[in-house]
Amino acid sequence: MKKNYFLAKLFAGIITFTLANFFNAQTYCNPSYSSGCTSWRITQVTIPSASFDNTFASGTCTTGRDRTSVTVNLSAGSSYAINITTVGWIACGMAIDFNKDGDFDDAGETLFLPSYLASDTQTYSGNFTIPSSVTAGNYRMRVWNRLANSANGTPADSPCGAYNYGTWTDYTANIGTLTTSEVSKVSAKIYPNPVSDFLTIEGKNTIESVEIYDMNGKLIKTVSSNSETISIKLSDLAPGTYFAKVNDHKTNQTVKFIKK
Repeated sequence: MKKNYFLAKLFAGIITFTLANFFNAQTYCNPSYSSGCTSWRITQVTIPSASFDNTFASGTCTTGRDRTSVTVNLSAGSSYAINITTVGWIACGMAIDFNKDGDFDDAGETLFLPSYLASDTQTYSGNFTIPSSVTAGNYRMRVWNRLANSANGTPADSPCGAYNYGTWTDYTANIGTLTTSEVSKVSAKIYPNPVSDFLTIEGKNTIESVEIYDMNGKLIKTVSSNSETISIKLSDLAPGTYFAKVNDHKTNQTVKFIKK
């Protein structure tokens, strides 16, 4: 009797495990390229402040690449600069499947969709922000080609669309929340601290934006800048401890301050 009970429990566990994996497995849509990639492709993807640099070997031409073993670490509520280098007359884009439904077409999932630049070799540069509402975890990130040659009309936007030439590559985006462990020795100067009304931040490089977080890692506000010095009004904040994440074109730094 005990043996039969043990076997029943064992088989039940196997069935439960198998069904769980079956339902948790996710099949992803992929873009199609009717003419393959030839010389029309992405050659490099970088997110400098996340120390992410994925360069493809010279002469390599693969229409679809599953590089989910390659991880880029990002934080919810944070902004990042991204650079995508292409060869051929193509546009590009980047998206993350935040709701894990097997596509990248839901609202807010396409994060970088630069205008088509009609030239052979091009580096598309810009910024994207991970929504502060994203739950910590691993997500699939896709970089893809959207157009080959301006003669083919306006580029489509879908990461799962049909195109003539190009490539796509999937990565894993490991998204976390801002924590006190991110605060380290920084070169940015911040004063006064504690602060009552206006917080001044001085950086060594041109500051692009400053993000203010509370102790729980919640994004409170974002202020854009184009200067090495920025003054931020904080009189509307409740007294307490906060973090200022200073983003420039090279890196980002997080500093702690107290609101009186």
